[in-house]
Amino acid sequence: MFSVGIDIGGTFTDCVLIEDRPDGGATTYATAKVLSTKENPADGVLTGLADLAGGVGLSLRQLLGMTRRFGHGTTIGTNAVLERTGARVGVITTAGHGDALAIMRGHGRVAGRGVEDVFRVRGTRLPAPLIVPGAVLEVHERVDARGRVVVALDEGRTADAVAAFIAEYRLDSVAVAFLWSFANQVHELAVEKMVQTTAPDVFVSLSSRVSPRLGEFERTVATVLNGYVGPACTSYLTSLGERLVADGLQVPLLVMQSSGGVVPASGAAEIALGTLDSGPTAGLTGSAALAAANGHRNVVATDMGGTSFDIGLIIEGQPVLADESVIDQYTYRLPHVDVRTTACGGGTIARRDPRTGALRVGPDSAGAEPGPACYGRGGDLATVTDADLVLGLLRPDSFLDGRMPLDRDAANAAVGRLAEALGLSVEQAAAGIVNVNNLHAATLIRQQTLERGLDPRDFVLYSYGGAGPVHAFGYAAEIGVREVLIPLGNGASTLSAYGIAAGDVTRFVEVETALRAPFDDAALSAAVAGAVDRARQAVLATGVTDEPQIDVWALMRFQEQLMHSLEVPVAPDGERPAARLVAGFTGEYAQRYGASAASAFQAAEVFALRVRARVPGSTGPVTGVPAGSRGAARSASVFWPDGGGYLSTAIHDGTGFADGDSITGPALVELPHTTIAVPRGGSLTAERGHFRLVLPDLEATTKEGNA
Repeated sequence: MFSVGIDIGGTFTDCVLIEDRPDGGATTYATAKVLSTKENPADGVLTGLADLAGGVGLSLRQLLGMTRRFGHGTTIGTNAVLERTGARVGVITTAGHGDALAIMRGHGRVAGRGVEDVFRVRGTRLPAPLIVPGAVLEVHERVDARGRVVVALDEGRTADAVAAFIAEYRLDSVAVAFLWSFANQVHELAVEKMVQTTAPDVFVSLSSRVSPRLGEFERTVATVLNGYVGPACTSYLTSLGERLVADGLQVPLLVMQSSGGVVPASGAAEIALGTLDSGPTAGLTGSAALAAANGHRNVVATDMGGTSFDIGLIIEGQPVLADESVIDQYTYRLPHVDVRTTACGGGTIARRDPRTGALRVGPDSAGAEPGPACYGRGGDLATVTDADLVLGLLRPDSFLDGRMPLDRDAANAAVGRLAEALGLSVEQAAAGIVNVNNLHAATLIRQQTLERGLDPRDFVLYSYGGAGPVHAFGYAAEIGVREVLIPLGNGASTLSAYGIAAGDVTRFVEVETALRAPFDDAALSAAVAGAVDRARQAVLATGVTDEPQIDVWALMRFQEQLMHSLEVPVAPDGERPAARLVAGFTGEYAQRYGASAASAFQAAEVFALRVRARVPGSTGPVTGVPAGSRGAARSASVFWPDGGGYLSTAIHDGTGFADGDSITGPALVELPHTTIAVPRGGSLTAERGHFRLVLPDLEATTKEGNA
């Protein structure tokens, strides 16, 4: 039987098939990679599945009939927000609070943007609105902070107003966000029933269901975003599910969530906001599973694909979670794996900055259509992939196992035009593109480690995505990391799809609290027990029958310190839970901000509890299987960007590496879906289905060169 994972990226759709062994031993896998189909992403999914089936000697119907688990990560929601193609949505809120979305807490012009933009008032802007202009209905009702009904909802008058509101603005979706709804959702549930009665085709999004957290603006944003992307996600997942069933799939479609697990499509459609950024999340989820099998407790997971570069951290075996997200300058709260993104992928466009005259790489991307110039699909701007081809880090006849030959002349022409504008040779311009791109990646890694009080040199770096292994030597050296793991070898380019195939069924529950130190053990234990029960029931409601594993965190800060909150693990049982919680908070605070930064005048408080209930996927550890003899290496002349000149470079067929095989650089190891660049002085070893790249000790190399 098979587990299948599909991840739709901006450039490629990745497919992974994991074949489970009956004896429970190591599993084997197959991969497929096809261009994404923007107009109808499901077409690319079916094309990739057909390629996947053909690779294991089956028809598509046979493959789907033998599939016991089918997971999918989609960019439908993200694209709808970024391209403003979502539903016609309106907001229903408490009287007097209709402007919460427009005010944006005052930071809407710079939310999610670089620190330099904070001081560029004329260079910033408010984001485009998500709701239909003017589509705000204020309803007379009120619940207080303790959940007590202060002003009852007049259901008759409200039902008439809601029906007229939907008709007037021709709404596809309504977002209901009442004040203090997370303390008592009775009024939101009543409005939901009204909409379902009068306009059953209209999508309903409730703030008490989507984001039951303190913070009126962030809760409203989450509810509106969910309503904005909900109809499109529901339509897509329904259509895809029907096509898969028609082709032979007999199990429910599972959908990857940004929280790091999968849920049935019905649950994913209800809280469609959870599908945003599900692809990058899946890569970190897959990395965590492999890190546990490899004994790596602390990992920097990096994914460089065709469009972007994503980074997440695994600390003490657990992916780091985040509380707040920003998309297109809109801030919302939803539990999610903390994956940060910057625009430095293979398709990132390079150009001369008109103001400074310097080389600029990103943030815009050529995507899949038209793609880099070397794709031969109409693109004529220089990209990172074009630079790789000019330098020789990629070879034109080896891309995608030879199924998609690259046009070296087109790459030379695109980079050559940029080189002329910069006053450089073609090779110098190409090396500059690669180096600047690697610097962007290294900067993001530094930000995500150093801001947490962590040293990136204490981590193992995992590099995956189609472009990751090509560039890992550059951005790893930039941050001082010497050991890089290319997980699953050729499977590194489809690791997000692997994470989807192997991911746990997961549900998160968050509960607002007001617990302040000194904590009472009984009160703390009671609050945790209530939250745990809610999370357990939520995951069992997805249809799984196994008892879920439970993880609990307290969201803590010093009283009235609204910034710098921390997530502290909570042991659900044991003696003196309050004392252990305080010790965990003070220890984490000192780690991140320094021991002297602790407040001497404020007590610690738990303002929320976060519980994860999960049922682990049954897929065992994956081991790559050698395809055969590696054979003799060929030789080519490659212009290495870290050395500034051409070097004779060995070219190896990566599919023939057996466990323990090792080579030294300079070398390129070509795999069907990616290439691993091994710089001079570095080494690459095949280990249990992965590749371990060890970079040279730069300090020792420098001393040796100066001797």
